[in-house]
Amino acid sequence: MSAPQTNIDKQKRRHRGPLLGMIVVVIAVGIGFVWWLGYEAAESDPVQGDQTQIDGRTGEQVPPGSAADTPDPTVVRREEQSSPGVPAQNVDPQTPADIPAVDPIEPETSTPSTY
Repeated sequence: MSAPQTNIDKQKRRHRGPLLGMIVVVIAVGIGFVWWLGYEAAESDPVQGDQTQIDGRTGEQVPPGSAADTPDPTVVRREEQSSPGVPAQNVDPQTPADIPAVDPIEPETSTPSTY
């Protein structure tokens, strides 16, 4: 069923207020969200500096200047890599001799069984 009387100009005039109200609410929520993000960032814990170090392997606090601060000797620095951005290859790639041979699956032959 359709509306018996449609007056487009009257409907535009009646809907103008609710539409503007919805736009204002959406803008207010957006501003509130940006404010909340800024507040959370300002109130967050600062980045840990030289005062406190956490050992990534154990999760315990380590005093600054201890053995945990020394670099890993197996890690190749970016400047020393032959092609920067590509991880250093510390292991030989697999060759066909490294892969074990697999016997092909032989189909079972059906033999008649006698009882």
